[in-house]
Amino acid sequence: MKRLLLFVVLTGLFSGISQAQEVKYFDGSWSETKAKAKAENKYIFVDCYTEWCGWCKVMDKKTMVIPKVYGTLSQKFIPVKIDMEKGEGIKLAMKYHVSVFPSFLFFNPDGEYVYAAEGYYEEPDTFVAELNKAVDKRTQFSTPGYSSSLDVAFPDFYSQAFAGNGKRKFPDSATVNEFLANQKDLFSEVSWGVISRFSTADKYTRFFLDNADKYKQKYGSKGVDDKVQRIVYARVKTAIANNSDEEFSDAMKMVDKYLSDDKEALKLNFKIDFYKATKKWRAFSMALDEMVARHGFDNPSYINAQCWDIYEKCDDKRVVDKACGFMAKAIKFDSSYAYLDTYACLLFKSGKYADAENWAVKAIAAGKKHGDDTKSTEELLERIKNHDK
Repeated sequence: MKRLLLFVVLTGLFSGISQAQEVKYFDGSWSETKAKAKAENKYIFVDCYTEWCGWCKVMDKKTMVIPKVYGTLSQKFIPVKIDMEKGEGIKLAMKYHVSVFPSFLFFNPDGEYVYAAEGYYEEPDTFVAELNKAVDKRTQFSTPGYSSSLDVAFPDFYSQAFAGNGKRKFPDSATVNEFLANQKDLFSEVSWGVISRFSTADKYTRFFLDNADKYKQKYGSKGVDDKVQRIVYARVKTAIANNSDEEFSDAMKMVDKYLSDDKEALKLNFKIDFYKATKKWRAFSMALDEMVARHGFDNPSYINAQCWDIYEKCDDKRVVDKACGFMAKAIKFDSSYAYLDTYACLLFKSGKYADAENWAVKAIAAGKKHGDDTKSTEELLERIKNHDK
């Protein structure tokens, strides 16, 4: 009997510890959530997810269970987890333009939208830093243009664009532009939703850009910057299609003129995309070098992907040698099979056959150890051995 009692006590104790190590999401309506936040003088954290979002599930299992993460959420927030394709989640998605998952919305104790973040956060410290920014008035944005109600009179075509996965329907440009042409106030919450969500005629794009500061004052910098980035991205795609350095330069000027933060980082990403797509490989390698100087090798998969493109598409030996240098450093941070294979391939292309053979052998060994398919590297090894025959 004593053993049974001890087992029950210990089971309850460990059960309590397990529960304490999970985010305790408030399960109530949106109005109840706001009332609770007001009463407890806490911010609201909205974990925006969908059933089909794989990275949402990964983040639940890997990031949300870290003590510093659930501890910060418990201390500073009323955390809620809402499916953006069901019930009030659909209204929240439409009102605050949520279309990327996972996304995170933050509201102050008065229920005002003050911060947002999106994407998968693998590093707990990085995510906690975002949580702390959300409650720091110095990094918040003001959004007086949003009404307090979730029931906003959006047009049907707007609502259809936020339907569930596989059911979404996007309007043609004529529908969007006709709607905007009939609006008396292009700064209204409804007009802003339409402008934010869809591509518009040049007339309305110019209006938005000319009044970007006013939109920021009403709806916050995050949404406006996202819209500007999409406009710039479209211009970059056009520059790529036309292989036009001048059009690309004009697009980068838009970044400087209209965006609020991280301008240089964004321009660098665009440079890498543009130079690679237009096969300006030396400019591409210089941009990649700048990226490494900024961020180091904390994302070896990104470096690997860029270097693999060099291996497959670039014949400029100087650039290939540069890529060998990138991968030599990247594999010090992560010696996975894929990275070792890329390094061996680049060494072979660079004509460094002895080194290529050495790293091909290491890549095959690493791949077999972890159950990877090493056939392509084995074929590379044969090519290396037979290169001068």
